[in-house]
Amino acid sequence: MSRAQAESVIKNCIRKIAQAVSETLVAFMVIAVVLDPANEFNVDRTLTKDDVQKLIKLCVDRLMDTRTPSLDTVKMQVYFDMNYTTRSDFLEEHRRVLESSLGYNQ
Repeated sequence: MSRAQAESVIKNCIRKIAQAVSETLVAFMVIAVVLDPANEFNVDRTLTKDDVQKLIKLCVDRLMDTRTPSLDTVKMQVYFDMNYTTRSDFLEEHRRVLESSLGYNQ
């Protein structure tokens, strides 16, 4: 399976699952499921319709399983990814706020 085909299939899976939860959370979950060797997905070949259905089922099952800490871990990873600020961005924002507070930008 070409990289473009794999990305297209994964995006389709994300859209189908994302009807119930955030698209970012679904994207992280799809990647985690595909990369887990126990699920036996081979990204070097074209995913069949059965593979896609299996991928969707595994993702939905994991997203609905509230008894294990893995979902909370993935949610924390998503939160971190969405809210992480690089040191330079943080310092630039801090400098801007400080200058604004001190009236340098007036």
